[in-house]
Amino acid sequence: MALLRFKVIQCPSCGHVQSSQSNTTFKCFRCGKSRKMNPKSKLGLGVKILASFESGIQAAQFIQAYQQKKVEGFL
Repeated sequence: MALLRFKVIQCPSCGHVQSSQSNTTFKCFRCGKSRKMNPKSKLGLGVKILASFESGIQAAQFIQAYQQKKVEGFL
């Protein structure tokens, strides 16, 4: 049985950061736009995968830390 990984993704349309287990498509919770997961796309249309984790808790903690750094001006 394959272990599903949680990916932390940044929406290319609005910049919202969220986690997903999907390997094929991504739908943003903020703007509602859907994109194919193709991080190696040379066209720049794929979603930006910031990190990947084994558990949803780790992904949520990463998102909180990422957003805190963004607020503090580190990103």
